[in-house]
Amino acid sequence: MPLVLDVLRHAEAEPAGPAGDAERALTPAGRRAIEALARRLAAEGWRPGRIFTSPLLRARQTAEIARAASPQAPVIEPLEELRAEREPADVLAALAAARAGDGHVLLVTHQPLAGRLAALLTGSETPFKPGTLARFECPAGSRPGGGRLVMSVPPAAR
Repeated sequence: MPLVLDVLRHAEAEPAGPAGDAERALTPAGRRAIEALARRLAAEGWRPGRIFTSPLLRARQTAEIARAASPQAPVIEPLEELRAEREPADVLAALAAARAGDGHVLLVTHQPLAGRLAALLTGSETPFKPGTLARFECPAGSRPGGGRLVMSVPPAAR
C-alpha cells in the first residue's frame, strides 16, 4: 500500500509564558479550528494507521483533537524529528525507522518544518497557516520528490 501522508500544522497557540515555548497551549480559537477539521475528517471516514506528533504541547493537543475524529485511531506517538527546527530529511528517516513508510500516516508539526517537508516531498512549497492540513500521496514511500499534494485544507475553509 502506498504512503498517504497527512501533514498538520498545530493550531493557533497562546504566546509563550513563563514555562517557555514548549508549553504553549492552544487558544480557544485554535481548539475550535481543529475540532472543525476533526468533524470534517470524521465525515470523510478518516482513519490514519499511525499518528506522530512533535513533543511540544500545542502539537500534542492538536493531535489529540484530530485523533478524536477516528473511532479506532491508533495511539499518538511523539517524534522529536517533528520539532520546528529539524530537517525534513530527518522526518523521512524517522518514518522509515518507525516502519511507517506505507499506509495512512498523520504528522502534527510546526512551521517552518511543515513547509520544508512539503517542498522536499513535492518540489514546491505548500502554505501552512496554523491548523492547515495537507495530504500527500507518496506511491514510492517517503522519499524526496516522491510525493504529490492531493489536498490542502486551510483553517478558513472549515
